Amino acid sequence: MANNTAFQEWRRECEAVQKEMDRLITAGRPQSPEERQVRQLQFSALIERRDAAARNLLRASIRREEAQGSAE
Repeated sequence: MANNTAFQEWRRECEAVQKEMDRLITAGRPQSPEERQVRQLQFSALIERRDAAARNLLRASIRREEAQGSAE
C-alpha cells in the first residue's frame, strides 16, 4: 500500500513538472539574455524536482523491500 502511495505521489509530481515545462515552452522564446538565463534556471529546477521525485520513489521501494525482507 505504501508503495502505491509513493508511486501516486511520484506520478502527480511528474505530471505537475511536465505541465509547467509545457507552459514554459508555449510561452515563446525569451528575448533577452537575462530572460533566457531565467528560463534555463526554471527548466533546471523542474528537472531537479522531477529527479527528486524519482529518488523518493526509489527510496520508498527500497524501504518496502527491506521491510519485507526483515519480516520473512
